[in-house]
Amino acid sequence: ERADSERRALYRHWMPQLARDPFYNSNLSLAKRDFSLDTYFPFSWSAEFKDRPRVLAFPLLGGSGIYRAREPIGALSDAGRVQGESVALQEGALRYPMVTELARKRPDTVLIHAGLDDQVLGFLEYCRELFPEVFNVYALDDLIAQIPVKSSVFRIFKGLFRDARPRLRRALKSCDRLIVSTQPLADSCEGLIEDIVVVPNRLSPVWDGLSSRRNVGQKPRVGWVGAQQHQGDLELIEPVIAALAEEVDFVFMGMATDAIRPHLAEYHDPVKWEAYPAKLASLDLDIALAPLEMLPFNEAKSNLRLLEYGIVGWPVVCTDIYPYRTDDAPVTRVPNEPDAWIEAIRALAADAERRAREGDALRDWVIRGYRLVDHLDEWERALLR
Repeated sequence: ERADSERRALYRHWMPQLARDPFYNSNLSLAKRDFSLDTYFPFSWSAEFKDRPRVLAFPLLGGSGIYRAREPIGALSDAGRVQGESVALQEGALRYPMVTELARKRPDTVLIHAGLDDQVLGFLEYCRELFPEVFNVYALDDLIAQIPVKSSVFRIFKGLFRDARPRLRRALKSCDRLIVSTQPLADSCEGLIEDIVVVPNRLSPVWDGLSSRRNVGQKPRVGWVGAQQHQGDLELIEPVIAALAEEVDFVFMGMATDAIRPHLAEYHDPVKWEAYPAKLASLDLDIALAPLEMLPFNEAKSNLRLLEYGIVGWPVVCTDIYPYRTDDAPVTRVPNEPDAWIEAIRALAADAERRAREGDALRDWVIRGYRLVDHLDEWERALLR
């Protein structure tokens, strides 16, 4: 405690000199002693010249971090509205800046995406104490305190963050604003922080111009795309897949349960994000499936799956659950009962004109309301003081 107190006193008194030594080039690392270039935080802006607000983000890995930080901040930067940086993972570990590194870069906004570990909490508390002028924003796009038991990340997450809710409360105590992707997430955080802003997920220009062929197989191609966390969701439709395996060709990408795999006509491994939109479109599905367990975690999810399916023109059969009712999406919603799923899939499989009509309607719905470039004002307002 004494050492920490002395360290804080040192920072408060000597921060300008520690961050900007006039005899040490600002492009050299503050974390190493060999006068090497700073390759961990090589930001695009100069601390000495500023013509736009500066946003420094720390996104999670994978699609979540891309949708909730990298793409919005990148789009704002491209539009000349902010100078944005998303700190990349290096060698499999994320290091938050030392306070001297943060002072050197002088961001206006720091965005933390769903971080709960001790390093994140300590970083936010130092930011609040030493840089009161910095606008601290926390981003959340999952109900992290109620991860489904069947999710592949449940054991890992519970092992690390059994106290997820108290940790979230502590993180938000050091933040000025919380950005969430859905209203149920906002409701779940009521009382943890006063300033909560809902900014929905939307699609960046990487999805523009993609198309998927229709009716290319002898049977209708019916598929699902998702990550490893969807064990419980896929178990819902195991009897559906078994019942229809002779009538349609099932095409899955990303994962499949042991009970589903024998019934698949095709299985595609997951790919890196850069290749994901084109790979998804190349599946040439005639019908896309979106099952979700009726759980608080799923009730708080976004409609992202509908956006990705819809932008390539696929008609969708999905669970009748809150995220898939958003903005009256033109999809076929069914209860989580095998007979209802089988009936809905058979009806679409038997009617190619209806499939084309519903696929076009969903694509138009996505383009009208869910293109990121049409909603930069929302992100700009959310990220800046």
